Amino acid sequence: MINSVKHKAKLIKLTSLFIFGMSALFVHAQETIIDVSPDEVIVATSTAYPIDFGDDGSIEFVFRVQEMSGDTLLGGQPSTYDGASSIVECLNGQPVGETANGVFTLSNFSGGGTVSSSSEFGTDESYPLGINLLIDAGIGIFPYVYGSFLGMNNQFLGVRFTSGTDTHYGWIELSVSSGADTITVHSYGYDETPGQMIDVGGIGAVSGFENDEFRIWSQSESLNISVTEKSLGKDFKVISLSGNVVYSGKIQELNTQIDTFHVPQGVYHVLIDSATSSVYRKVYNH
Repeated sequence: MINSVKHKAKLIKLTSLFIFGMSALFVHAQETIIDVSPDEVIVATSTAYPIDFGDDGSIEFVFRVQEMSGDTLLGGQPSTYDGASSIVECLNGQPVGETANGVFTLSNFSGGGTVSSSSEFGTDESYPLGINLLIDAGIGIFPYVYGSFLGMNNQFLGVRFTSGTDTHYGWIELSVSSGADTITVHSYGYDETPGQMIDVGGIGAVSGFENDEFRIWSQSESLNISVTEKSLGKDFKVISLSGNVVYSGKIQELNTQIDTFHVPQGVYHVLIDSATSSVYRKVYNH
């Protein structure tokens, strides 16, 4: 059984203008992030994995893996092929991509991108995340590989979907094996405010529960953690996508600022843990 942990996060975008001192403008939105825990792993023999963003019974996307084999022609030469394809089916939503030479290709985000009304969205019923085939033409075996997510880990697919008459923007974090025979869904999220643009992966968001016990966000060359008094003494870790702990410590103050000048740019996991509760959050070090 999939244990989906759903929490609210306040997305705070900071536009700052410093003129002879200081001023700051905060724009608030409401973001929902679902951490698929444990990660959902899809192969050809497993059940396809659906995503219902609003948990309202309307499935927007389905992920599945298909084994592929058969006969074809390669340059007029009878040939056979064998391999796999990782596919996203679009039922009530559309993925972000771009059109080049008349062909629409899915876009993947490694972090820092946004999804909004200005993005280009595909309208087909399904798209390949990755295809990996071996074609035997009788005179040799040739590989055929395709897809912007093929062999990529922890990439983000930008999406939009409609709930009633409202359009929402969101993202799905996934990995696709180099053989296109495995899809792993890690998390997904969307902005509850209709028409509101969103940073993929929840990047730039301030994380918290209803009591605002925890707030985590990144700024240029720093990571910030704000807590209430009852959270003092909790352990925290900053973890890279490869699983390396780049920083760890104990929260000793209500507001903790970590210097990330020497930490490479990219997406990191922040884990605050204790015997009674834990918080898991993604931030982008920029």
